[in-house]
Amino acid sequence: MDFKHYQSFRRGSETGIYIICSDRGLLDKLNDMLRFKGVIGVADAEGKYHYFVDGRKTFAKLASEVDDIVMSNAANLECEAPEYLVVDSVRAVLVFYDFDMALIGTTAMFEILRRMVIYRDVYYHGVRQLYSIAADRLKLSYEQTERDIRYAVKKSSLDNSGMKTTEMFRLLADEVNYRLEDLKRQPLERLPS
Repeated sequence: MDFKHYQSFRRGSETGIYIICSDRGLLDKLNDMLRFKGVIGVADAEGKYHYFVDGRKTFAKLASEVDDIVMSNAANLECEAPEYLVVDSVRAVLVFYDFDMALIGTTAMFEILRRMVIYRDVYYHGVRQLYSIAADRLKLSYEQTERDIRYAVKKSSLDNSGMKTTEMFRLLADEVNYRLEDLKRQPLERLPS
């Protein structure tokens, strides 16, 4: 049973409690759990999770398990900024790169970036999943979405030569996140009395 199936199998089941009487017993129990599951997650007092991943497996299996952890945790993280700030920041980044806001392709990119920033799991989607976000929202076919986005990017000042589409979206989403971080650090303006 792989890690992903194990997670869904374990959901809703009872908590495992192990009483260990010696250091050797603890090491043996951890070793058995790592061999069986491949990963052990422990929450600390602040609710932060720490993971122990069995590195004795092949690199591909190890990378897959780490990727599963990142993806499942990212799905639980949502942006803390209010949506209106996200919307303003996405628009500002697109305007910075001279995207024509009247183009359907720019609207499609706007929807994708907004979702990438608000729902962090979207950040790790492939290009088909990203395009389907805009296609569903704007009632377009996948092919039309792809063409419209390609046209909008071509008309902008964004230099994306040699860059994969997912990299381009992640770069833009990162810029939106940096902008939101800057806004968070700025003191609130005082309202006139």
